[in-house]
Amino acid sequence: MKRAPKEAMIRLAVSNDLVVPDFDSRAPGRGAYLHRSVECLERFVASRVKEFRSLKRGIARSDRVEIARVVKERLDRESQVE
Repeated sequence: MKRAPKEAMIRLAVSNDLVVPDFDSRAPGRGAYLHRSVECLERFVASRVKEFRSLKRGIARSDRVEIARVVKERLDRESQVE
């Protein structure tokens, strides 16, 4: 994946000890970014890393699947899936 500006990506943030999509990029705390593409979401779900460095925490596969589902729904509504 190539670099993209933050404005073109989806931010993930830690909220109440859960990692959630931060579509407005306004949540406080650490954040991680995903490209607005199905390929990137699939790689995120399939990732085998034990800890996501940018968030300083691991994310269970079931949680990654749920995050990807929420992001895909939002992107489908916005018709911006690449």
